[in-house]
Amino acid sequence: MAIRYTALADPLKAYIEQDQENTSGTASTLLTPINYNADLFADEAKFFTGNYGFDGYIGVPGLLGPGAEQAAAQYNAAWESVDPDLNPALRALTSAGSLFGSSAVYGMDLLLQDTMPLVFSYPVLPTTLDGDGSDFQVTLNDGSLVSPAYAGFLPNLEYNERQTVVVGGDFGNRLTPGSQGARYPVSIRIVNDGTPLQMLSASGPVFATDLSIDSSNPYVAGNGPKLVAAKLNTFSPLGEGGPIGAGATSASNSGSDLYGEQSQYRLRLYTSAGFSPDGIASLLPNEFSKYFILEANVDNGETISITKSNQNYTIGDYGSINVVGIADLAPAGTTENAAYVEDHDNYYDIILEGDLSAMKRLSSVRMPSSGNYQAVYNPGGPGNNPEASGAAPGPFTVPSIDHTVAITNDLNGAMTATYVEIDGDVLKNPWSNLPVGTLLGLAVEDTLSGQKIYAYEDPDGRRFYSSFAASKDLATDLPGDLLTPKAIDLIDTTGFATDSSVSISGSFSRSASNGSILQFYEVTGSDGGVVDPVTGHTLMPDENGYNDAAISNLLTSRNSSLIIKNKQINSFQFSAEAGKFYAPLLTNQDTDEQFFAFAEANRDNAEHFNALGSNGFGVENLFGGGDKDFDDMIVRYTITA
Repeated sequence: MAIRYTALADPLKAYIEQDQENTSGTASTLLTPINYNADLFADEAKFFTGNYGFDGYIGVPGLLGPGAEQAAAQYNAAWESVDPDLNPALRALTSAGSLFGSSAVYGMDLLLQDTMPLVFSYPVLPTTLDGDGSDFQVTLNDGSLVSPAYAGFLPNLEYNERQTVVVGGDFGNRLTPGSQGARYPVSIRIVNDGTPLQMLSASGPVFATDLSIDSSNPYVAGNGPKLVAAKLNTFSPLGEGGPIGAGATSASNSGSDLYGEQSQYRLRLYTSAGFSPDGIASLLPNEFSKYFILEANVDNGETISITKSNQNYTIGDYGSINVVGIADLAPAGTTENAAYVEDHDNYYDIILEGDLSAMKRLSSVRMPSSGNYQAVYNPGGPGNNPEASGAAPGPFTVPSIDHTVAITNDLNGAMTATYVEIDGDVLKNPWSNLPVGTLLGLAVEDTLSGQKIYAYEDPDGRRFYSSFAASKDLATDLPGDLLTPKAIDLIDTTGFATDSSVSISGSFSRSASNGSILQFYEVTGSDGGVVDPVTGHTLMPDENGYNDAAISNLLTSRNSSLIIKNKQINSFQFSAEAGKFYAPLLTNQDTDEQFFAFAEANRDNAEHFNALGSNGFGVENLFGGGDKDFDDMIVRYTITA
């Protein structure tokens, strides 16, 4: 390992060390703005899997008392037979979470909740993940729509592991699909809840709204957990670890912690759910040969199977490969017996040493899951003694089946990304959503893996670190002649409690010689209807009197009128009443012409607003549409309580 820190990295290291020392143990401690040397498992933001995880294992009453085993059986949670002399922790005995512990972690009352691990190709930006689950919508087999009760990263808490989100709620039961009364998820979708979920690509943040995927049922044969991706990197400890209170088992469990200088390369296995030999017990560091086969190709078409650890395999004329062991399990030094508890997240690191040319020949990972190879279960499996007297009746989640996944070669480190805001929200370019900043210089460099992290400062002096180039502090000039503008997202506060206020905040820019002022007025819905304050009638955008009625319904809260100098990017924040819709109105300050987001209300009957993804829009401020570049003003916003 050869990691070089410049003086510019000192604030970054201090910020992460402080975050790691957080002992509160709540899921919300993971929602800090840290994605550090995180893997990108594809070249676009997408769902890998969004499967029904298990039924009723979160928030089980009685697990913390002397009758814990009986309580588990009462609520149909499997129990592991472990020698009591080993002093096993609760997690070594059951994969169910206690009612008290689960409720404390998520800050809400949870009783017998189900889970769905959502496995994404990109890491999620933690500050855009809402802990109340409002970023997601689950469709059940009867067509009903269900919102999760909560969402969080646990147990995927490390700074390079936040590609997986786990949501909980009442999603179904264990009846087989097709049976009377069977209830289960069939799909899940990311929705815009006012603070759109974002992910981190190699070039910066991207929006994830409207991504969706079908959901499989874990109680149906063939639907056991599986590998969804495998990525080969030069080993780097950057991004390992997380807040100690949220998961002590994730501390000091990296390849270098377990194997020291033998950790030359890391083959990260990314899974659809946590792996366990029976649904409760843990995988052990020396059990590579029990579960996995690595395959490497040589020039003559031969495939070499790597089946054992601590054995050199010659890969043609390219050199050799040795599997050192498995990492990202329990902390180094943990006794390996039946009471061993690993972190049970969606990642397993196969640590390798050998020749670079040989590593490049690795092509796939196979999990035979039968014969001489152990199948794996997700949490909710049967445990090691499901037939014991008084045990839970089941059914339990099903085992894995034989499957293979291709290995992505990322030995040049191109498929990793870092973004850390250490001084709070930084200014974003409303067009690209990139953070706006001046480059201060190189902060961190891993000379072996090739990772470089740069220090920036935004116009307000807020510091951030990223592996990608930030935006300049200059408004974007878009090409003209846009033929088909898209309908924009209105400000929708109907998802918040009425009789309260919300905060509308974001950034805006101007690329126009004419000055403009952007304001917002209350409408009755997405069709733009507005209540005439004189008659009380609702007027539509194509009706006489609409414009005057809209002006009468303008927001008057402080800072709700947006004005900016040409070529600048600024932030904004104002309050609005919850339970309502608000539409934008642009006034050209040089011509006094007014333009609404509804063409029928405009004097030229032209479109003057164009959607730029979730909660973003551009405006054209000249009569007739001008040059139709829709960048005269660009706005992007979020809505928070």
